[in-house]
Amino acid sequence: MLSLGNCKGKANRRPHIVLVVSDDQGWNDVSWHNPEVLTPNMDKLAKRGVRLENHYVHPQCTPSRGAILTGKYSHRLGLQFAAILPNEAKFLPASATLLPEKLKELGYVTHMTGKWHLGDCNKNLLPTSRGFDSFTGLLRGAEDYFTRRTFGVYDFWENGTVYTPQEGSYNTDLFTQRAVEIIGKNNPKTSPLFLYMPYTTPHFPLQVPKRFIDMYPNVKNPARRAYLGMVSSLDEGVGTIADALEKSGHMDNTVFIFLSDNGGDPNFGGSNLPLRGNKGSLWDGGSKSLGFIYSPRFLKHRGCLHKGMMHAVDWFPTILDIAGFNKDKKRNKFCHIDGVSQWKYLQRCRGSGRNEFVYQIDDYVAKSAAIRVGDYKMIVGDPRVAAFSFFPNGTILIKPIDPNSTDIRLFNLKNDPTESNNLASRFPNKVKKMMIRLDELRKDSLPTELPVLEANEIGSPNNIVSTEWCSV
Repeated sequence: MLSLGNCKGKANRRPHIVLVVSDDQGWNDVSWHNPEVLTPNMDKLAKRGVRLENHYVHPQCTPSRGAILTGKYSHRLGLQFAAILPNEAKFLPASATLLPEKLKELGYVTHMTGKWHLGDCNKNLLPTSRGFDSFTGLLRGAEDYFTRRTFGVYDFWENGTVYTPQEGSYNTDLFTQRAVEIIGKNNPKTSPLFLYMPYTTPHFPLQVPKRFIDMYPNVKNPARRAYLGMVSSLDEGVGTIADALEKSGHMDNTVFIFLSDNGGDPNFGGSNLPLRGNKGSLWDGGSKSLGFIYSPRFLKHRGCLHKGMMHAVDWFPTILDIAGFNKDKKRNKFCHIDGVSQWKYLQRCRGSGRNEFVYQIDDYVAKSAAIRVGDYKMIVGDPRVAAFSFFPNGTILIKPIDPNSTDIRLFNLKNDPTESNNLASRFPNKVKKMMIRLDELRKDSLPTELPVLEANEIGSPNNIVSTEWCSV
């Protein structure tokens, strides 16, 4: 499907930027890490671009999405611990400046199609109120891919209006079709485009057209087979978008970015092997993220592995750097962010602008934290995934397993990437220094609360997600 052209000449124009984010795609769930997985389109782009082999995010989707769009760690946004549940009056702070808002200052058109999951209890929190010219997709974290319902409530939108696609259509295809439509209507020579595509695929529920499941006849586990089918449906979408960029004349002036929002969930078919842990945990399997960047024009070195340290918060300044924001000294003024531009390091495929990052700092609910400094990673508290409790009346409670744990774990990830050998007792001075740094980083934490999904879903009388029940 995918054909990749070569750049002919150098146009002095702001580059188009396409940012694709997959949902719960594990480290072992792509062809360049696992030949069992059929992702030829992503593989072609990655191998002709720069593969990110030391790229990290937060352990869950809401925290990672907030970090990508603001350049701030989740604990500084009050989004640590867990994703936003359907009836939580919880959201990305209204005071935060988002990436599309800054890009619009440079003349970009900004479009989003896919999953928002950064707050929906007030219309002022929706994507079109936060810098996007258009939005097509769901506001919450997951839904039936065919009926577009979550906990019995309908959730599919076009801008601020409920949208009902053709019956039986598949969400992944709808997002791809909308992206192709946006690209087709945009003038590649006069209108710089920012397209943000946070797919829900391959997040549960495990639903995909049969032709994708049939691609994996030798996979015996039904959950794994359906999950891999979803990954391949995502790959088809990536190929379709790349073809649309090529055919419309955008690709030669485009930077195409792909990453996953957190690790895979083995309970729903995902795999992070050989890493330890999974989505939601403080192990690397929860936060080490797939990623690549492709551009026929803007990368000095292609077909290489970038091993420089990078975190989700870096995309905010990196994308602004790509767009030319930092070339205007008058514009190079941000409120305090945690991200650093990695653009020059990505272009030459080596080095990094950082030597440390935060996995998570949660002083309010889980009472746990994890940071990395150089080759060393320290986990304080319980690193396991939070527990879901289901009550007879339908209420769901998400709570940490052991918030009273004071255990300290120290790993040298260069020598021990599977986090098997706890070095804390051998290197007390290293632990002491990292604890001091952790205390410095946690000073700006905003409070968060224990998520509870009540039995009575907050929605409109027509069983549609309500966007008018909280104040900001």
